[in-house]
Amino acid sequence: MNYFITSRQDLHTSAIELAQVKRLRIFDHLNAPATIVTMLYNFDHQTIEEKLNVSGRVLNLYQFYQQLPYHADPTVDQSIIKQALAVPACQVKDNCALRNGKVRVRVNFRNGRLYYIDYFDQYGFTNRRDFYDQGCRTYTEYFEDKGRLIARQYYDHNGQVKIIYHYRGGEGNVPILTLIQLIDQGQEWQFDNEVEFRAHFLDELVGDDSQSILISDRSNIALKSFTLMKKPARRYQVFHSAFTDNGQSNGPISAIYQPISAMLTKGQLTGLISATDQEAQDAAKRFQTNHSYGIPVTYLTSTELAKEIPLAYRQTGKFIAVARLSKIKQLDHIINAIIRLHHDFPQVTLDIYGYSDSWNKNQTANALKSLVKGNNAEQYINFVGYCDDLSAVYEHAQAEILTSYYEGFAMAVLEAQGHGCPVISYDINYGPADIIDDQQSGKLIPPNDQEALYQQLRKLLEDPKLAKKYAQNAQKAAQKYHFDHVALKWQKLINNK
Repeated sequence: MNYFITSRQDLHTSAIELAQVKRLRIFDHLNAPATIVTMLYNFDHQTIEEKLNVSGRVLNLYQFYQQLPYHADPTVDQSIIKQALAVPACQVKDNCALRNGKVRVRVNFRNGRLYYIDYFDQYGFTNRRDFYDQGCRTYTEYFEDKGRLIARQYYDHNGQVKIIYHYRGGEGNVPILTLIQLIDQGQEWQFDNEVEFRAHFLDELVGDDSQSILISDRSNIALKSFTLMKKPARRYQVFHSAFTDNGQSNGPISAIYQPISAMLTKGQLTGLISATDQEAQDAAKRFQTNHSYGIPVTYLTSTELAKEIPLAYRQTGKFIAVARLSKIKQLDHIINAIIRLHHDFPQVTLDIYGYSDSWNKNQTANALKSLVKGNNAEQYINFVGYCDDLSAVYEHAQAEILTSYYEGFAMAVLEAQGHGCPVISYDINYGPADIIDDQQSGKLIPPNDQEALYQQLRKLLEDPKLAKKYAQNAQKAAQKYHFDHVALKWQKLINNK
């Protein structure tokens, strides 16, 4: 069996999780059984799996041990709610049970389903909180008088406690995980942290099948656990972004990847997978391994590559950027270029597709929106947000623009080229130069050269023949990412024992 390991699948599905879904299709084609493994709890698992068409193809750590009998029918929630609110000497009002005018039980909903039930003491402190997942009690959280979490216990399909997380107060009264207990197969296992727990889980998945392949798509989720595994299995780390802090092959290796050389030497890691051949070569040198593979994270089907997209669809001056609103994407470079262009070409517009990086409290997104507003550009520069299907967007744009500081592959560039959309991109590591046929399907310009970016976009607006040439060659440039070509690369890795 082959396992693709990640954190979880979100409704706003990231490129990494989309790449895993694409990989599933390739492994199916190769008759290599595979499943996606998620390590974090996710209440939206059913909705997302249906959306991504991977129902029954995702294995979650908690679901593996809990085996809950999920109920699709929301009416099952009502019997649970009725029982929870039937507290002696209490009155039921607005999904609450009140005693002497004080709330002792409160029911909370999420997306129309029962989410959790709070239980309060006489002073209004939360004693416990029962969480529900599709009509099943999945776990309970217990709190002390300052509202700090002290324990979380997960239940199995019989309502028995299966997993217990224990917490103690740390600096600033922030709960710190100190112990995990797993009651499984008549034994109690103890783990000091989630790294140990995940390693145990992966060992159980692998069993004695030495032919199993574990592919870590999220290094922060699986890489450390690989070092603690006891069962034989081939283990690979995928670089979805550059393996150095600055995207340069000789730059400082990112902290999360620094243990890799030792892991390769000790046999805790079998090899490395990069999205481009160039990064695979660079990684082989930096980590001193002969097991470094360049395999694209996505592909295009024959149907997609054969689709005819009339040139008449393309709207002169309609530019797009497909990227998270994060600092590394340098979207301000594009915004400044569009503002300059708009003075001479009033038909110019820019639509930015992507969600905000919330980890820095949306500072980058707020700064970008302030830049647009401060230049009175809100009428022609739009922050559209995350969209599941950008096919029509790619097919109507005159060009996509990419100005990242570095990339791992630039999936959006391939998607654009596959839809006949020219791309103007900084010539960075890694991806754009592999995907774009320079001066044929788009243009590669020196990294961070904002003046060159402006001039190239201006040239595209002034020269209809050039714009036509790029559009006519875009799908041709994408041919090297045909499904069959990418599948062959995976076949070689699987066979390389």
